[in-house]
Amino acid sequence: MQHNSLCVAKTAFAWPEPLTRASAAIHRLALAVARRTDPRAREDLGFALALQGGGALGAFTWGVLDRLLETPDFRLAALSGASAGAANAVVMASGWMAGGRDGAKEALDHFWHRVGVLPSLWRRLPTAFGFDPSWALEMASTVVSPYDFNPLNHNPLRPIIAELADFDRLRRADAPAIFVSATEVETGRARIFDNSELRLETVLASACLPHLFQAVEIDGRSYWDGGYTANPPIDPLRQFLRQARLLLVLVNPRRRAGVPRTARDIAARLNQVLGNASVWREIDGLGGYDAIELPEDVNPSSTTDKYNNDWRYIQQLKDRGRDAAEAWLSAATPVPST
Repeated sequence: MQHNSLCVAKTAFAWPEPLTRASAAIHRLALAVARRTDPRAREDLGFALALQGGGALGAFTWGVLDRLLETPDFRLAALSGASAGAANAVVMASGWMAGGRDGAKEALDHFWHRVGVLPSLWRRLPTAFGFDPSWALEMASTVVSPYDFNPLNHNPLRPIIAELADFDRLRRADAPAIFVSATEVETGRARIFDNSELRLETVLASACLPHLFQAVEIDGRSYWDGGYTANPPIDPLRQFLRQARLLLVLVNPRRRAGVPRTARDIAARLNQVLGNASVWREIDGLGGYDAIELPEDVNPSSTTDKYNNDWRYIQQLKDRGRDAAEAWLSAATPVPST
């Protein structure tokens, strides 16, 4: 009887409509604040992934994604990427739409296995000429233009991405939001391509290293690697902060202990600093976010390590990425970076 009376009382009494709307608004505001400040309040939300570019170092990102995709409650809301990060993003999203988590894992696996068997001067120069290949590549890039040594503009990534990235599917309304950066050559400004603009040339432009490949032309404009200006794009992901957890995967470590002394170490660290310049700019004033970074002990010996597609090296980077993701997932209460 008491229960029935209570039900009647609840039915008979109703809050005035303005108070109901105000209460609902306060609740939504409190939930939004919680989701932006407390990672535990966002565990049921999707992920917005910002994937940094860095050539072969993108295999570290592969390892991170491979481990995340094994998490039962992982949901993909949005991705952004530059260079290798852009390739990881479109390949992963294509696999995701075709076969969910398993499809995404398989697509990334195929991509990096294909990259790992590409012919590489890196592996041939030491045995052929007996000197350090990184030194040879660094020197060659300062005196030889791709318009000279690669007049046909051959790009080994073209057939791989064309096979594994389903751009028609990625342009559909039900695809995860994707943002890919490239650098417009003439203005030096970042260009961010969204789903409606995604195609093979978009990804090749984002990964166009100007000392290896000729600039990629899209709609009458020429583009170089997106890592120079938006590595990775973060601003487009701000719109997802209330519905997704922002996770940065960085292959250019933001912090390195000690001061480099050799010319090669100085060049490597300078390359990392420049690669992170846009990250610092875009996360300034950003609310909650998390980051998984290439560990400090994985110390590339030169700027050309990003061109090392030796399969053993790629496997090592993938393993380190899985380890880093495992550590992040195992943290009891991951705290957003500040």
